[in-house]
Amino acid sequence: MTSPLEFLMEELTSDNPQQCIQCISRLRVIGLALGAEKTRSDLIPFLKGEIEAGKFTDEVQVSVAEVLGSFSEFVGPSSEAHCLFPPLEALCAVEESTVRDQAVASINQVGAQLSASQLQTHLAPLVLRLARNKDWFTPRVSASGLVALAYSACEDAPAVGAELREEFKALAGDDSPMVRRAAAARLGAVADSYGTKLVEEELAPIYRGMVVDEGESVRVNALKQTALLCKNAELATRALLLKECFTSCTRDKSWRVRIAAAESLPAAMYTALQSDHESEVRVAAALRGAEAAAALGTAFGEKHIFPTVSRLANDTNSVSRVELSTVCIELAAPLGKAAALEHVLPCLALLADDELSNVRLAVIMQLGPFIDVVGLDGEAAAMLPLLERLGADKNWRVRHVILHLLPQLAATLGPAEFWSHFGEVCARRASDSCALVREDWVVLMAEICGLGGFGQAWAEETLLPIVTALSGEQSYLLRAVVPSFTAGFAQILTPGSLETKLVPAVLEMASDRVPNLRMIAARALAACTPLVDPGMARESIVPKLQEMLADADVDVKFEADAALESDKLKGFC
Repeated sequence: MTSPLEFLMEELTSDNPQQCIQCISRLRVIGLALGAEKTRSDLIPFLKGEIEAGKFTDEVQVSVAEVLGSFSEFVGPSSEAHCLFPPLEALCAVEESTVRDQAVASINQVGAQLSASQLQTHLAPLVLRLARNKDWFTPRVSASGLVALAYSACEDAPAVGAELREEFKALAGDDSPMVRRAAAARLGAVADSYGTKLVEEELAPIYRGMVVDEGESVRVNALKQTALLCKNAELATRALLLKECFTSCTRDKSWRVRIAAAESLPAAMYTALQSDHESEVRVAAALRGAEAAAALGTAFGEKHIFPTVSRLANDTNSVSRVELSTVCIELAAPLGKAAALEHVLPCLALLADDELSNVRLAVIMQLGPFIDVVGLDGEAAAMLPLLERLGADKNWRVRHVILHLLPQLAATLGPAEFWSHFGEVCARRASDSCALVREDWVVLMAEICGLGGFGQAWAEETLLPIVTALSGEQSYLLRAVVPSFTAGFAQILTPGSLETKLVPAVLEMASDRVPNLRMIAARALAACTPLVDPGMARESIVPKLQEMLADADVDVKFEADAALESDKLKGFC
């Protein structure tokens, strides 16, 4: 019989990146099957070797980095989690930035579970190796993102801490602008770990050098870290830094640097930056409007900020209209409910009917916080027809975001009013042409059932007829909603509904000609076995799963075997 590691090795030889990514997504199952010791001794070194040999595409490497970040439980106790560092360290040196970023994030995620002594022993040397690697700039870029966590553990190891500080100083002055840019982006996090004294002595001089660096992106990233740096500095130093650096930066020849200034000091510089001759700077200033309104008061926001922001609604630049939707929502809270309904709602309604789907999408992605401010009663009820219309938008991304808004709408409106407005939206999204919408439909409908007033009776009255109707669909993609719903709602529906309406349909799909449908059916049968009549479980479900062990498709066999071995089926086999 093929071992889990051999199975992984075989799957990763595929020329299809998607198949490799799918295989990597099963690493947790493979780690569980191998056990902690073999995972540490065999699986992790294998992955490191494949990475160093350049066997994986960028997409697969991102997937590996992401999975390893949450893989600690499969390598044993937290004291063993450091064994995940070697493959992640190898990923920190690759050329593709998305891979490096994910590897750094995963190292920080794993490192957060380690003790200070473990970080000193395992993470600090890793950071120093990356920082001192002169072969190529990428390891040094990654090192910048790991200094803060490593240094935070060095309180009782001053020598190690001094080495880390020296290397960060070197990274901040590196010959490569990419490395300096990365170091600038981490100034705030490093300041948090250094403490006030070292911020004053070491980081403030580094910051001053970065805001006048010849690299535009270095100056931009340094400016964005100003707030965190000042938070860890003495009051006198804060004032000096702001006076020295921001006064010159608002007049910087680069509009990107001026944008960074707008993002970093919303209240103090807002009025001047709104009149900047570059439209990109004016947009950036408008995007900080909510912070300026919060700092300068509602009256200032209504009189000076919102009129400028709302003018962007008619901007011919679609990017400006997309950005406007965000700032409009953020302005709702500092303006208050009455002013938000008077000023913000008409602006959002205009943007929601924009000809560009990106603009419509940006609007509805911000509607949740807006509803929190204004509610859905009185004048705000005018939003309901707008939401219904967007729920049927031709762009699947718009429909998807509206779908994710439904639990909040259900909680606000209650069962009767919610279904009267959004019943058709719910029904149509179950059979949406987009797979992601159909998958999320099951999850979000289950979330709605957990709200007060909805629950099992509501699900059986409204959702169950929608789902059972799909079992006769010609497309297997639509039929697949039935077993997915069965698995997701097994704990919500009554045993009677499962036994009479869903399990028979799922049993039939377990013999479907499409392997993917048989796989989903196996999972659904496992989910509902403990909840149906024991006779049905023994006479119908378990025999069907045992039959699937001989399936021609390896993934179907895997799912059937996993179902039969699960705790849910103990006592039935």
